[in-house]
Amino acid sequence: MSSQNSLEKKLDRYYDDIIDKIMELIETQKNVLGEQKELRKDVAKLKEHLLEAKTAIEQVEAKISNLNRGSPSGVYPGSSVRTSYSSSHTPAIPHIQPNTTTVTSVPAAGQVPAAATTTSAAAPKSLKDYLAQEVAIFDVKVLNAFIKSTKEIVKTNTKNDPTFLKPMIEAGINLPIVIAGRMNLSRDKGKGSMAFCMEKESGAAITRAVFMLPEDAKVTESDIKDVTSEICNQICGKSKLALKNDGYSFEIGLPEIHQGKPKELFAVLGRPKVALFFEYMKKPFYVLFWG
Repeated sequence: MSSQNSLEKKLDRYYDDIIDKIMELIETQKNVLGEQKELRKDVAKLKEHLLEAKTAIEQVEAKISNLNRGSPSGVYPGSSVRTSYSSSHTPAIPHIQPNTTTVTSVPAAGQVPAAATTTSAAAPKSLKDYLAQEVAIFDVKVLNAFIKSTKEIVKTNTKNDPTFLKPMIEAGINLPIVIAGRMNLSRDKGKGSMAFCMEKESGAAITRAVFMLPEDAKVTESDIKDVTSEICNQICGKSKLALKNDGYSFEIGLPEIHQGKPKELFAVLGRPKVALFFEYMKKPFYVLFWG
């Protein structure tokens, strides 16, 4: 009988030891997971700091380049907004001059205008004045940041250089877009929104390039939607970081994706105040602004 009790006591001790070891393993796993979570946070912060540093270096290099070319500080060198677009000549860094006339007529559906023309015989407004009166949240420096970010993000995702053509200001802007990724933005000057928009052909071409598919490959609406959302988010994030160094503090929302016919999209989005025209492989896409 005593030997049986002794065996039971040993089994109880073994059981207790096993339970203790299991609890130690659980506690160790919790600690490891906690450390991994902290490491992920540190890595995310490091990536953000590196991106900010990269943006700061690019801005310094741009200013040095401007000084070397004799351009005024803070204004990107390049052709005027009113200059006709030529596929054989693209500015090294696209720009918008603050005092350039940019109240323009609307192009035919699917076409990008060759040159800007005024809509009336009255004295034209400068882009700077128009933005101050109609879209205070987006000044010339903000638009320049979005132009640069859009080119860099599209190139990074597709491995091909897009081309910035020109800005357009017109209450009746009517473009043949079939998808729009819109994000709300706000800062001390007020609230507004931007949208990365593509036509049918540019949407398919950019999506194929992102997924590294052959030119004749078919892409689904879901594929185009995912690409639109990601590129829109990246453009806003990169622009926000670039402008932070110039004292702009933007708050951005989450992407809202809208697909459909142009008339349906503009019924939901409203008419934009400013449109930035780009081309990807000669296929138009746009960044639109509301303020």
